[in-house]
Amino acid sequence: MNTDHLRALAAAVDEGTFDAASALLGISGSAFSQRIKALERDAGQVLLARTIPVTATPAGEKMLRLARQVIALEDDTRRALGRGTGGRTVLPVAVNADSLATWFVEVLRQAATWDDAVLQLHMEDQEHTHDLLRSGAVVAAITEHPTPVSGCTVTRLGTMDYYPAAATALLNQFRDGDGSPDFGHLPVIDFGTRDGLQRSRLSEHARTIGVPRLDPPRHLVPSSEAYLRAVEAGLGWGMLLTDQIPPSVTEGTHPDLELITALNPSRVTLHWQRWTSGTPALDRLTEAVHLAARHMR
Repeated sequence: MNTDHLRALAAAVDEGTFDAASALLGISGSAFSQRIKALERDAGQVLLARTIPVTATPAGEKMLRLARQVIALEDDTRRALGRGTGGRTVLPVAVNADSLATWFVEVLRQAATWDDAVLQLHMEDQEHTHDLLRSGAVVAAITEHPTPVSGCTVTRLGTMDYYPAAATALLNQFRDGDGSPDFGHLPVIDFGTRDGLQRSRLSEHARTIGVPRLDPPRHLVPSSEAYLRAVEAGLGWGMLLTDQIPPSVTEGTHPDLELITALNPSRVTLHWQRWTSGTPALDRLTEAVHLAARHMR
């Protein structure tokens, strides 16, 4: 397949419109359209939905992953031969927010010393980062899924432990007659619309007490640091990463915050998935990720 055609496919998805993609590649709009049509004829399928923004069809997602691999390998080879343009290898990576706020910072320190690569971080819940890898949007991902996406390898990184916690004042407002938390009305904080940590704990508790479901008010706070502050402020209860919880909370001596013993903690096992074939920059990133995760259990 023609590399120029593959570059056009990737540009269309990244830029969102044919006009922006053709401008990026420095060609006319008609020439760009011809490249996409030629690639679709070669594939025998429609690869792009002509929407705004442009999106890849299921067949296009498979071709997009190939396109990114071919582009990365070609660019790296040109640089190795001294024929590159002086640009850096682009490494789009999917990372969950809690990793990005904690141990992944060491990866950023390592990347700051590289002069041949740039990181493009896509933040997504660890339950869904592998979707970005499957679609070809990223070359690697931190994910909880141990089964590798086609064309990728997977290694275990370690675990992150979460504990349900809430402000004592909030809990005292929502207690049943026996003093236990009223989870049907006690507000909960989700990190994102696809955050399953709190939902899984509530579903488990609902089964324990024999009710179909619990449907409390739900707040949305999509920031790791702000999430902790929201729990401390009494906005709702939430699953807090071990590294976020002050020691006095686990010791039961914190004046304002406490663990919710009626709910079980959650252990999330993280994995590193990356393209099987890749560039030296991706290999170096993989080494940095494993080094940064070495203290995880």
